[in-house]
Amino acid sequence: MMFWLAIPVTVLCYLLTRKLARRFNNLLINPIMIPALLIIALLLATDTSPAEYDAGTRPLALLLELAVVAFALPLYQQAAKIRSRLMPILLCCSLSVVISVGTTLLIGGIIHQSPELLASVLTKSITTPLAMSVSESMGGIPAIAAGLVIIVGMMGAIIGFPLLRLAGVNHLEAQGLAMGASAHAIGTGAAAEVGNTQGAFASLAMVVCGIVTALLAPPLFHLYLWFTG
Repeated sequence: MMFWLAIPVTVLCYLLTRKLARRFNNLLINPIMIPALLIIALLLATDTSPAEYDAGTRPLALLLELAVVAFALPLYQQAAKIRSRLMPILLCCSLSVVISVGTTLLIGGIIHQSPELLASVLTKSITTPLAMSVSESMGGIPAIAAGLVIIVGMMGAIIGFPLLRLAGVNHLEAQGLAMGASAHAIGTGAAAEVGNTQGAFASLAMVVCGIVTALLAPPLFHLYLWFTG
């Protein structure tokens, strides 16, 4: 039964939450988090297999994969501005990856966390397929990596812009870079809703940080393992 209701339920939850979010302007009414929680509750209440629900929403997943290409449009529109600031952008994105990976390893070392869990956490700020692949290559657990990516993305979409405003970051390009670097695709989607400039720079940061993380995370992780014995 849920197979046939999966798409209508998903779309209805999203549209209702989005309407409420626009009406009440509350950070907790998030069009990604609330529908996810409602659907989880529904699956538990009806004792429905997640696999059955996933199979029912497969057409939406295929459309989502195609929709990711739309992130290239704001990049094209902002191409001249991006080219003029390419080196600072690459530097900022690379530093964000080093800080993210470095602080994760530092905290993991302080609390004596297992290498397997650390490898799963290191990729928390890049998009899900890449995070799962990079994490698995380091001996991590792809399922944990995917779950953390979703949690981080939701948190970024909810509190990202309020935190940036609180910190006095009003530069549109900087806001976009911060959202894309910290909250990957979910944050990029939130940035695109705020403005084309933020969306374009978030898209760029998401791509650059994904590539840099794939390149830097494994050697930094193995260096950490060697250093800690």
